[in-house]
Amino acid sequence: MTEPHALPDRPARPLRDLCCNLFAGLRALLLWRAIPWLRTGGLAWIALELLALAAGAGFDLLRVDGAGQFMPEALPGKLFHLPWLMLAVWVIARLSGRSEAWLRGVVAMSALWFWLSLLWNGFALLPTEWWDALGDDATDLVWWAPAAWGVIASAVLLGDLFGASLKQRLAMPAVVGLCYLAPLVALGTQAPLWQAVEPEQAADEAERWAAARSEALIYRQPHLLTATLAQIEPGEPGRPELYLLALAGHGAQDVFLREVEKVEHLFAERFGTAGRSVVLANNPATVLQRPLATVSALEASLRVLGERMNRDEDVLFVFLTSHGAEDHRFDLSLWPWELEQLTPQRLGQLLDAAGIRNRVILVSACFSGGFIEPLSGPDTLVMSAARADRSSHGCSHEADWTFFGRAYFDEALRQTTSFTEAFARARAAVASREKAEGLTPSEPQIAVGEAIKPRLDALAGRLQTAASANQGCGPRC
Repeated sequence: MTEPHALPDRPARPLRDLCCNLFAGLRALLLWRAIPWLRTGGLAWIALELLALAAGAGFDLLRVDGAGQFMPEALPGKLFHLPWLMLAVWVIARLSGRSEAWLRGVVAMSALWFWLSLLWNGFALLPTEWWDALGDDATDLVWWAPAAWGVIASAVLLGDLFGASLKQRLAMPAVVGLCYLAPLVALGTQAPLWQAVEPEQAADEAERWAAARSEALIYRQPHLLTATLAQIEPGEPGRPELYLLALAGHGAQDVFLREVEKVEHLFAERFGTAGRSVVLANNPATVLQRPLATVSALEASLRVLGERMNRDEDVLFVFLTSHGAEDHRFDLSLWPWELEQLTPQRLGQLLDAAGIRNRVILVSACFSGGFIEPLSGPDTLVMSAARADRSSHGCSHEADWTFFGRAYFDEALRQTTSFTEAFARARAAVASREKAEGLTPSEPQIAVGEAIKPRLDALAGRLQTAASANQGCGPRC
């Protein structure tokens, strides 16, 4: 079958082809005959998408009043439309029996929607007063009119391109709407590629990360870790002691550093862990004062803790706070360094290798429920701030605590020395807060080993006595 409106082969001329495709897209937007001007091929498509990306970045830059910075993390949102565009064209090509012309249809759609994206970006530059004067109903109509027109224009363009029948053409608007437009609407507003930054803020950020980029960090870190581990005191035989290892992973947000520092202070004052605690933190403000939170530092810390603890009596409390991924990797990151990420399996191996028997593990991160099963055991109490397939909440840069961190440490553990009772209180408090704020429940998880229960009961009794003796700590240690 001969392709409708097929053009003779021409040598690729990227700039000329780009101009022809833009002209074809503009004609398609106006429902004029566009196919004779269309140039196809992978290079032609890439050129269109790169131009659209550059145009979007340009509009983002125009919306910034004053100094700004490039936000590479916004790139996935800007490219989110690509698989859906390919899917919509593939479905229509199959319906039309023209699968071999799929790439031609993708290029045509990219050219058409380039102009629609320019129109939307232009709308976004209009002053707020103009939109306010229109009123809500008129604003919605003006904003969504290009989308409706784009669906119609896409159906006309692809119908002509694939030589579709009338019945096939009637189905095309629904395919474009469901396969292409609906996912983009569900995504919502995309983060900008260029974000405003006050000059003072930009200077502060440069200063904030200076130490993390410095050569001094390379030479200072081994000494910091050695000195920290040298201060760990051995346990006293016949007296169950609590040891603490707190780790703040993601270096770009201060909330994680604040949490481990507050937990370190709380446990020292309330649970007597002074001299028996290690804090590892990834934060540009502390890279020359504290050991980094790396898998290597974690391994060394656990090894020394295992040597100093009375393994049959003492209990190690491991507190991990950071971002988490859907594959249950715990984020250990500090720009500009490439650090190994921590998995529950790796943590379990390190604990086993250190010979630490009695363990309390609390992982505060999104999807941290993925740590429960791999780390569960008779001698382990393991808790997570969220289910394996749910996000936790509260990890903003400005916050003092995450939702679960505040509920567990700053509230529940000030009222009880039982780690399991504190978890029950914290879970209820987090659920109540999430409901009040309309957030998806995180559903914190817990697993309690049978052999750890008597150890924790004995420790809780001694800690309660120690807590009573340290009530002068006050409600905000």
